[in-house]
Amino acid sequence: MLNGIPLHPLVVHAPIGLLLFATLLLLCSLQWTRIKLFALITLVVGLLSGIVAYITGDGAEEFGIDKWNLERADIHQHENFALYSMITFGISLLFLLLSYRSKGKVWLAVSLIVALIGSGLLAYAGHLGGQMVYTR
Repeated sequence: MLNGIPLHPLVVHAPIGLLLFATLLLLCSLQWTRIKLFALITLVVGLLSGIVAYITGDGAEEFGIDKWNLERADIHQHENFALYSMITFGISLLFLLLSYRSKGKVWLAVSLIVALIGSGLLAYAGHLGGQMVYTR
């Protein structure tokens, strides 16, 4: 909280942008392998910012319930999908790290597929968050 206002809405856009961009970089790195390091760095920074966004969500939860009369079940569904997306991108990071130990692009392709799933989960988590803010 910053002067009684939750930090979550301020920080949540960083992981969304970074993780979706990391997914795009993974796709590009199938063609241009020099981009793979940029994808790795973007994925790590995106995950770290996602952790910050997830942690700041607790303060926003109480604020939303007290000030906007949001339903706790809706908040928890948003929170769960955000967590699922972070776990999925973490798995994608593991496969990307495995791709550094192998000669082919199989692990890189698997990392991309998992990141695409994570992108879908992240988009849905963002959609749920947007519904709470803009359709109340």
